[in-house]
Amino acid sequence: MSGGLIPPLTYFGPMHFSRGIVPLVFILLLAIAACQEPEGIGLDVLPEGEQMPIAWIDSFTIEAQTVRVDSVRTSGRGTHLIGDFGDPIFGRVRSQLYTQFKLQTAPGQFTLDDVIDSIVLNLAYSGSYGRIDKFKGRHRFGIYEIQEDLYEDSIYYSDDTVQNISSTPLAEFDFWPNLLSSLYVTQDSIPLPPSLRVRLADTLGQSILWSPNLASNNLFSEQFEGLCIRSIAPNMPDDHGSLLYFNLQSDNSRLELHYHNSQEDSIQYNLDIDNRNAIFSDVDHNFSQEIVDALNGGTTVGAQKLYVQSLAGTRIRLSFPHLKKLTELGAVAINKAEIVLPVDETSQDDFGLPSILTVNSINAGDSAFLLIDSFEPDGLDYFGGVYDSERNEYVFNVARHLQDVINNPDEEDYGLYIMSLNAVDSRRGVFNGPQHPTKPLKLRMTYTIIN
Repeated sequence: MSGGLIPPLTYFGPMHFSRGIVPLVFILLLAIAACQEPEGIGLDVLPEGEQMPIAWIDSFTIEAQTVRVDSVRTSGRGTHLIGDFGDPIFGRVRSQLYTQFKLQTAPGQFTLDDVIDSIVLNLAYSGSYGRIDKFKGRHRFGIYEIQEDLYEDSIYYSDDTVQNISSTPLAEFDFWPNLLSSLYVTQDSIPLPPSLRVRLADTLGQSILWSPNLASNNLFSEQFEGLCIRSIAPNMPDDHGSLLYFNLQSDNSRLELHYHNSQEDSIQYNLDIDNRNAIFSDVDHNFSQEIVDALNGGTTVGAQKLYVQSLAGTRIRLSFPHLKKLTELGAVAINKAEIVLPVDETSQDDFGLPSILTVNSINAGDSAFLLIDSFEPDGLDYFGGVYDSERNEYVFNVARHLQDVINNPDEEDYGLYIMSLNAVDSRRGVFNGPQHPTKPLKLRMTYTIIN
């Protein structure tokens, strides 16, 4: 429905209204029981013949649009993304990594007798999104030394960046990601899990070996602030490239110093990466014209198509302009309320949809906040948001939140966001708007009118 204030109702059970006054306690009990199905709700607590009308509707007016996500937190996570993906729907997206390194237990006394053999960065893969085959999966990366402080106790977001990066690369290389094969560094060594493994310029390794600042991590980080790993490809065609996931909590994600001296000819010392360090990703979106049109088209474009992309891409904004008009029928107790978000089947491809989406409320500053429904003890079993591959849709239970909206008619309702639950996953999806001709976005609700 796109017009009237009160949609047509479908009633279950007796059609006459209660002649008595229902206590406020009963209204509260109805709100608490919002997740129940309509059959028999309230009938067992009323005197004989005093049964309540229960209504079901799925034709609320919905205004929907695609909007930008300002930023998402990218520090303090175990998995980080690096890469360059020419998304055929959303456009090019790039993610570069900045990371500090930590000394392990005291390395002992390096001396001028120690000579670097190699310094190797090893990053353990944990997944990918996009193309990694030999035809479309080629990457060109560069690794550079950071020349400004990173702060371990700071929170970093996807729009944070590091300005001072060395102009001289420690490595520049082409590669095709291999997420299946273990690595054998030497014939006799224990194999490493699938990893990106790159030799860096020996000058960095030698400067660490001869550093006077190895007594503590604080001193060491003043000399060696960390590394930036980024894509340096000048362009990335549509349907080429990928975003690569790395497990930086793994012991196999590290910076290895291989050196020798007059006593030993093969020594290895590792610098750690872990979640306590200043590690974060800077994400850049170059949206396609389709996404630009959706962002600029507001509810006009959103009536038909809506777009959700992780990594500080896009999200859906919803409003229900006539929801509070329900109170004109009397006091309303919402028994169940579900937002149904169908996937646009014409836009599906083999890259995969987000496994879970979530719904947040919006405040006056357009910031997102958790709904009261998300705190239910049953978790996702109640709140929903998990992709249903059989129905090709997502369903969210928002009964508690909508009850609060209609119970406070004088408070401004700024609507809801639908967005990816995993902010640093790179998955995305295209969805039907509320005026889609065959399978629209809708709010379906069962509620009781209490006079």
